[in-house]
Amino acid sequence: MKMKPFSGLRYVVLLFLCFSMSACGEEVSAGKAGLFIDDSTTTFLKTEFDDTKACAKFENGAFEDVSIAIMPPTFPCKHYAGGCSGEYVNPNHLKVGSLYVWRHEVIHYLLDLNTGDPDAGHRSDLFKTCI
Repeated sequence: MKMKPFSGLRYVVLLFLCFSMSACGEEVSAGKAGLFIDDSTTTFLKTEFDDTKACAKFENGAFEDVSIAIMPPTFPCKHYAGGCSGEYVNPNHLKVGSLYVWRHEVIHYLLDLNTGDPDAGHRSDLFKTCI
């Protein structure tokens, strides 16, 4: 039985498959166990805080002064029987179950800090214009 030599294209495909699979098994040392928040998330939260504050045109309030708790997507709270995805707790606690509600909770904080009313009823136009 005579063997057929590999054609040029078959050889290229075979080499490509070998090289593409070689990166899949890369070994690195194990990460430290625990929960970590990437620096890019902190940068995102600070930028969004500063943008929300600028939109609201408030003087008082700094990102460095708030206490942020990352929560499950829906968590128990006093406002809704089904739970919340975000919550502001006076004086500076912001609970966030989704990054999508971050600006909303920042508005509650800024309103409370600058007007004395966090506007739990969401009457402020800031909830429409600054989110």
